[in-house]
Amino acid sequence: MRNILNFIVTLVVFWVGSQYFNQYIAIADTKTLIIASILMFVISFLFSLAVVFSVMLITVGIGCLTTPALILASVVLTPIKLWLLDKYLNGFEVHGFWTYVILTIVLSIFTVKVKSKRDD
Repeated sequence: MRNILNFIVTLVVFWVGSQYFNQYIAIADTKTLIIASILMFVISFLFSLAVVFSVMLITVGIGCLTTPALILASVVLTPIKLWLLDKYLNGFEVHGFWTYVILTIVLSIFTVKVKSKRDD
């Protein structure tokens, strides 16, 4: 359920950006909007699997090295994903450094987090 909500949030952020801030974000059509959202979702899902795997490796001792690196990389990963979409997806354009920064912040704020349920 969380993954579906994250996909919808990404889709809405891209759509709102292209509709109301079209001088900064240009998306050619609905197909491009859906493909961009799917690609962002897939990359984010793979990254979250890497974080989970890294945290599991803490018990072995290796995760102590990889977990902080992955957390730091998460700050850098969203702009890189946006840049890759801009570069390789025809019809998806992001204009300006600050647009990348603002999109990263907006996507981070509206990403759905699920609280773990613990029975103490």
